[in-house]
Amino acid sequence: MIKKLINTSEFVVLLTLIGLYVIVGLINPVFFSISTIFDTLRASTVYFFLAFGLLPIIISGGVDISFVAVAAVSSYAAQMFLVSRGYDGGIWAYFIISCAIGILMGLLIWFLVTRFNLPIFSVSLALFTMWYGFALFFIGAQNNFQLPASGVGYYEKNLMTVKLPTGGITSLHSSIIYVVLAGLFIWWFLKYTTIGRGVYAIGGSREVAVRSGFNVKLILLTIFVIMGILAAIAGVFFGLLNRYFGPMDLQGDPLNVIAAVILGGASITGGKGTVFGTVLGVILIQLINRALIFLGIPAQWQVLVVGFMLIIFISMPAIRERRANKLGHSTAMTELE
Repeated sequence: MIKKLINTSEFVVLLTLIGLYVIVGLINPVFFSISTIFDTLRASTVYFFLAFGLLPIIISGGVDISFVAVAAVSSYAAQMFLVSRGYDGGIWAYFIISCAIGILMGLLIWFLVTRFNLPIFSVSLALFTMWYGFALFFIGAQNNFQLPASGVGYYEKNLMTVKLPTGGITSLHSSIIYVVLAGLFIWWFLKYTTIGRGVYAIGGSREVAVRSGFNVKLILLTIFVIMGILAAIAGVFFGLLNRYFGPMDLQGDPLNVIAAVILGGASITGGKGTVFGTVLGVILIQLINRALIFLGIPAQWQVLVVGFMLIIFISMPAIRERRANKLGHSTAMTELE
């Protein structure tokens, strides 16, 4: 049991996280403060939702990059609609409108993929460009800062506030509650529902999944709707936490989210991936960024470091499989002798 746990990608990522935290903390003791943990969780909020929505798609064997456009366009459209109506109520309206738009955007991807039997990546690449262009030319080309009072105040809606020994305060934002709920839902969906098990089956072999009786179209429909909803929620949180909504938000982030999911143990070819691993992957990337800042290294190095780690984590399963094959071959030869 312990040996099996040690060989998992999640265990390796966890060790990497702990090692990175300890090493950087020894170099710069300020890194050990609770503010690092709180700030990392706050910065990870949007990426948690995006990664949770992407995880089932990657497990099914697809790669989607349009989810950031879904997040930006759905939340920006909701903002501009509410502003045009002079809305000044609670933030719930943002989530309802954005999720409705996100579902429609997810359904469009599903329709194109299933109706014309197209690869998910190709469709998502086209829609990634189209959605951002649509937001610029038909909704608005400027960032909008006209938030209702509830939206402005949400930036400071904290669960816990702690005074730091060095002066100042740090806080744990209440958005972490919704992150936990979303993560638990995806965990339950993948582990305990027939459709969730079908996601893994499709990722392992679509042909076998069909022969086993799984409704592939229904499964893809479900995961694209989930992606649309979680991406929309991520877009709203991005706007509320940054106190503005923009038509080009998150445009440069799809690769970071994909990297987080893969670093967390999901296979790019499908059939493998966990919520726990995804959480660790998101935190790892955010922690790398903060570690570089604490060490005085330019943030541009983050791309190089993440790329290097991706090579390692992608290579590990292949190395393990090769060793297992060699061991099996040696055992077989010994038995023949």
